[in-house]
Amino acid sequence: MKKTTLPRAGFSTMLLACALLPASFALADETVKAGDVYVTATRVEKELQQVPMSVTVMTAEDVRKSGARTVGELLEDVPGVQIQNDGSQGLKRVSIRGEDAFRTLVLIDGQKISEQKSMSGSPMPIDAARIERVEVIKGPASVLYGSDAIGGVVNIITKKGGREPVEGEVWTEFSGASRGFSEGMAVRGNLDGLKYSLSGSHSDQGNIHTPEGELSNTNFRQTDAAAFLSYDFSEHFTLGGGVDYYKGAFNSTALEYVRDPDLDFFVKVPKWSRTKYYVFAEGKDVSEYLSRVRLDAYYQKTEKNMENYIGNFYHAGDRVNYGGSSITMSNDGHVIIDNFADNVIRSKGVSLQTDWQLGADHFLVTGYELNYDRLNSVNRTYMDMVLPFRMGPMGERSMSGDYFTDKFYDGTQLQQSVFASMESQLPWNVALTYGVRWTHVRTSLDRSDGYKTGSLTPPMGAGSVWNGTPVDASDMPSTGDDANSRPVFNVGLVWTGIENLAVRASWAQGFRVPNLTEKYIGTAMGQSSGTTWGNPDLDPETSNNFEVGARYNDGGLGLDLAFFYSIADDYIATLPIAGTGDYRYANVAEAKTFGSELVASYRFATAYGEFTPYASLTWMRRQYDDGEGWKTYDTATPEWVSRYGVRYAKSLTDNLDFRADVYGRSQSATEYRSSTGSGDYDLGGFTTANVSFGFDFGAERQFSLLAEVLNIFDKRYQYNTAILEPGVHANVKLSYRF
Repeated sequence: MKKTTLPRAGFSTMLLACALLPASFALADETVKAGDVYVTATRVEKELQQVPMSVTVMTAEDVRKSGARTVGELLEDVPGVQIQNDGSQGLKRVSIRGEDAFRTLVLIDGQKISEQKSMSGSPMPIDAARIERVEVIKGPASVLYGSDAIGGVVNIITKKGGREPVEGEVWTEFSGASRGFSEGMAVRGNLDGLKYSLSGSHSDQGNIHTPEGELSNTNFRQTDAAAFLSYDFSEHFTLGGGVDYYKGAFNSTALEYVRDPDLDFFVKVPKWSRTKYYVFAEGKDVSEYLSRVRLDAYYQKTEKNMENYIGNFYHAGDRVNYGGSSITMSNDGHVIIDNFADNVIRSKGVSLQTDWQLGADHFLVTGYELNYDRLNSVNRTYMDMVLPFRMGPMGERSMSGDYFTDKFYDGTQLQQSVFASMESQLPWNVALTYGVRWTHVRTSLDRSDGYKTGSLTPPMGAGSVWNGTPVDASDMPSTGDDANSRPVFNVGLVWTGIENLAVRASWAQGFRVPNLTEKYIGTAMGQSSGTTWGNPDLDPETSNNFEVGARYNDGGLGLDLAFFYSIADDYIATLPIAGTGDYRYANVAEAKTFGSELVASYRFATAYGEFTPYASLTWMRRQYDDGEGWKTYDTATPEWVSRYGVRYAKSLTDNLDFRADVYGRSQSATEYRSSTGSGDYDLGGFTTANVSFGFDFGAERQFSLLAEVLNIFDKRYQYNTAILEPGVHANVKLSYRF
């Protein structure tokens, strides 16, 4: 991947300067009460205050005021959310309340991002600048959203259409963490019911700069484009559709290999693309009882090319463990394993939702969903081995080889479900929500074959020479077909008997079906050694989540407090295969998670401006039980995570609005222990100091300038063992809205 070049940097700097020239100034009033925030977490739009679950909303305004390069960075301060980056800046995923990314359902406009061949879960392949809002639902949401929502849901809702005939924005941004630039433009509008939007953006980010210096193999690029068109045939019927396109290129590394000159490891993803075509039809106020009918259909193709390189270099006298035996090198040698994968997932989906107003006190949502994934995967492994050693009285021996192994997998997963969710208004200002979803999933591996080309010479006996020789069946998963069905339920209560206060309680079940990798194929990608094999006997994972909480907001004081407890069963874990260095997926584990989340803020005005002290705090404990007698709370889940600070806003002139945010981020130590001791680690806790400044100016506040300095004291810290987080760095972002 190329680093940012001087011509691109110069163009972006010039664009910043030109946009600033005609500036005049204005003040924006950003007072928003919780009752003014609407979400679709319950599959219908309703006030956040009335939702019987924990939901955090990030709006387009939050994106505008953020220097985040990716959606993952945008969400890193959401209570209960942890960022997973697997050694990469650009491929950040999220885990919710301790559940990993595989147990977090990622939706873009309500449609699933599938990942059938990965050990890391679904990414979020979209530019944050195109987001209207992100709804993060914490805790199982399988009744409303289906499989994979065992930990929660990230629903990314994009900008579509507009209020005026022509409106939009242009933006450019410099990110100091990676010395990279991002640019983009969007145009949208509404012409007497004809709504349209066009957008495009590009980001080119270099290697990450850490307190220990530049970290190689961490640069990334991403390009995003979208088009949308809809027409309101009447106030009761709308028809529309659109196209989404995303293409990224990412590099990843691991610190332990960076620091050892005799080890080399990296993962390159030169292409990760997503192309989606979608259509929808919506009818409103169809009858006295049927308030809405919505039909959606889409086709989505994701392509991922990966290289996973592992190099171990040895010197004369080194002791090497190979094949369960210890040998002493007589001369320099090496083992290089270079894995390549080309994965294509073609997804098709249809959903039908109907909303029913059954009298004054009952609202029913029913629906049917179908998601079909077809995976075509080609995997190539290149092995280059030279291991010279002395074998007792037999003298000098050598194990060497130079060969390719090509493997081919074709598989499908079909999910169908029907669901119903009722909200009933009870006496005493109580709203009761209750629902059920029945899901049927069929998973099939239709092709599994491969061949070898090259040679291998063992230290004793005859060598092997392959020329397109079929891979032994014992080294390939068997084809197969399996089906699972299950109902899940939820119940929630919201009491609103006091003005501005909503008290909630809920119980919800989670449900997740193994993907093709876990069920059949297995993988070696993203691993520094060994293979993790699939298991056709896997059962779905399940969970039960209990939560109580309260929200209060009077426009000045805002509070949101939640206590949660979750039990997950039939957990899919990886168990070592004795004497091989490999692993296998198995339903042997369970997890118990409990904790609390608090978000608090208080806004007050003075003669010197408006101040808003705020804080968010997550306390969480997670116990993992591997099913073999091993239990631990050291599950890579920090006990405390918080963000706290003071926001400030003031009108400096009639045309200038100034805002500032001075804040800290803190996290307690992260510890991980396994039953075998393999991969155990400890990461220290940290606190970073950060500050951001913003200006909104122009006759209609159409210009915005953001400048921020993050990790001011150059704190060395990391969220996982693979990669350090950025050191002290500055971001600058300029946007123009018209």
